[in-house]
This record gives sequence, C-alpha cells and structure tokens, in this order.
Amino acid sequence: MLVNMKLQNALSVSLLFAFAACAGQTYRVDAGPMFVRARGELALAASNQVMPPGNSLDGNLGLGGKEASPYIGFRTDIDKHRVRVNGFYLDTDGFGTLGTGSPSGSHGNIAPGAPVQASMDFFAIVSNYSYEVWRRDYYRVAVGAQLGFYSLDVTVRAAVGPGREEVTSEVIVPMPYVEAEAYWRDFTFGTNMGIMSADLGDANGRYIDFEAYASWAINQSYDLKAGYRYILLDGYGRASSRDFDADVDVQGLHISGGIRF
Repeated sequence: MLVNMKLQNALSVSLLFAFAACAGQTYRVDAGPMFVRARGELALAASNQVMPPGNSLDGNLGLGGKEASPYIGFRTDIDKHRVRVNGFYLDTDGFGTLGTGSPSGSHGNIAPGAPVQASMDFFAIVSNYSYEVWRRDYYRVAVGAQLGFYSLDVTVRAAVGPGREEVTSEVIVPMPYVEAEAYWRDFTFGTNMGIMSADLGDANGRYIDFEAYASWAINQSYDLKAGYRYILLDGYGRASSRDFDADVDVQGLHISGGIRF
C-alpha cells in the first residue's frame, strides 16, 4: 500500500511536469531495451540489532547477472525549457553463499556461510526540468531540478532450512540537475546528472543518477539513441524493524528508437 502511494505520488508529479509542457513545440518518445545489472553490498541486522558486514549482490547473493529491461522515455522542448520523463525496471534472481567475515557474514537471521536463493526488484522513474543557460550552434548547457522515484526490494531465502529476509526501500528523491549536449552534423552527444545527499523515505544516504548518450537523427521524424545509465543508492535505514545498510548501484547500456513530432 505504501509503495503504491509513493509510486502514485511520483507518477503524479512526473505527469505534471510533462503535461505542463503541452503547449510545447517539439516532442520525442523513445523506447527500447536496457541491458542492466546491479552491483554493491547489502547488510541487514539480526534480531539482536547487530549489523554484520555486507554481502555482495553479485558475489554472495548471486544477483550480478545482466538482464534485459524495457526502457521508456519522453521529452519535450519549449524554447529554452525542457522536460524529460523516463523509467526502467530490473527483475533478477540467483543463488549464492553468504560470507563468513567478522563478526559474521550473516544476513539478518540467516547464518553466515549459508547457501541462499535471492531475488531483486528495482524500479526507477525520473522526471526532470531544465532551463537552457548557454547555447551555441554546437552545444547546449541547462540546469534545473529532478524528481526520482527509486524502489529496491531484495529477498534472501536460505536454500536449506528455514530463513527468509527482505529489505524494501522506496524513496522519492528531489535533486539539483544539470545537462549538457554537443552537436555535430546529425549527431547529438549528451550527458546529465542529478545528485542528492539527504534523509529521505526509508533511507538516509546519497543518491546519484547519471546518464551519457549519443543519438543520430535519421530524418526529421526518427532517430536512434544509445546511452549508459548509472544510479547509485547508498543508504542506511530500517526494514522489518531492523537496520539495513545498502550500497547499491544499478547500471547498464540502453538502446532505443525514437519518434519526434
């Protein structure tokens, strides 16, 4: 219920950004696959509130595989104003073995060294607004604000015997935002980033959302785009009445076809 409410709020604000641009001159909608993977560490305190060292997502939990995910984006430009909305979803699972570090490599109440089955769901939807501050024939620089909804859900089950632990974190993150583009013939090369350090939602930490991309305008209506997205969630919070510490990055290459009108 709480996840749905937060997602609805994030979508509402994102759509508000988009619909505020209805009088715009140009629009772009693109979609395609994103080949995404997760890296980092996750630690969950046991019932006695002792926090063990983190277990690696790609090593101990077996969640490091690259997955194909749908990636969807929308953009509109109005004079010096730009609004963008995009999102993707990652669903991955795997098998691993918890660490045996000091004081332990446990995960919650699952014993260190135990074989485990893990699953991870990650969802991101981001809306940003930027205002052009510098512009020439061959480049553009803009600054603004970004609002991101990020949802992370990691479930770990003992492969033998009882034991199931889940860490869920949903945050709505406002960020200062900057983007830059360079132009050469029919090609555009761009980068953008939002960054924030704050106590937000389920976790207190720092958040980075970065993208670099290149696009080719095939004609006045269609283009192709390839980019790389990097999201860092480094947070400390509470899950199931226990502390957790997540240092997770989700990243990958996305390729899309777009239509402009």
